[in-house]
Amino acid sequence: MKVLTKELRNDFDFQEIYCAINSIEKKTMPVVFLNGDEGVAKADIKTVKTQFNISDKENKLNFMVMPATFTFYSDYSETELESEMHSPENDFLSQYINRLRLITYLPEEILMQVKDKRLLAMGYATQKVKKAILRYTNARIKAATKKLERSQIDSIKTSRELTIYNQFKKHSYIYSIEELFDDAYITSIVKKGKDLYIELDGEIIFVLSDVETLEEEIAPQNTEVSFFELHKVEQGYELHLLLKIRDENLVESFYYLTYKFKDMWFDCIT
Repeated sequence: MKVLTKELRNDFDFQEIYCAINSIEKKTMPVVFLNGDEGVAKADIKTVKTQFNISDKENKLNFMVMPATFTFYSDYSETELESEMHSPENDFLSQYINRLRLITYLPEEILMQVKDKRLLAMGYATQKVKKAILRYTNARIKAATKKLERSQIDSIKTSRELTIYNQFKKHSYIYSIEELFDDAYITSIVKKGKDLYIELDGEIIFVLSDVETLEEEIAPQNTEVSFFELHKVEQGYELHLLLKIRDENLVESFYYLTYKFKDMWFDCIT
């Protein structure tokens, strides 16, 4: 990738942390502390004490109420390509674990002030830490967004020189190179002679002619397209893809894939 690197992906994804600790969500959720509440401002903790015929420990509960910062799908199925759509548990873990991953990319001077990164991943931060994180992530997100928008404009402009550009006008629901790769999964790749047939989402096939693989950090089948770039180069074009996979623990990882080619078109138009 020339512009949309792995590091830029992390900066762009800081939106997950920014929105979590700066949520305007009206729905709330309780957070219960059973094994200590280190890292939480005392003013944020509420205590309920009862006098039922149970143990002293069970008669006392520390908790706080905070915005419900996790969003969930309405339906789940084991047949979905996205692992987070297999179950509510996967849905939550995918969001929580990758928030935790992004937190590790915050500057050390901020991380030193975070006493419990699990709470931060849930959307809680003390006011001092919150201000520092919002200031830092906001700057990184804005810079990354500008680079992404500029790259997309350049890629769309380059696509006008390819056969697929005129085919977009005839396609039933894909009208640009940007829409082609938006949230797309590579479900199959087949080399036929000098041409490469790439299937997206199990239904859309496009072709790269006279293709040459310049970089392949991971086998692309069964990966998700996170970013794409299209560049005009000497004697052809280059398609740069930033691919995403989730491991068995739903942790996201990113890999580069780059093809050089002469032309690009749909195998068939629907």
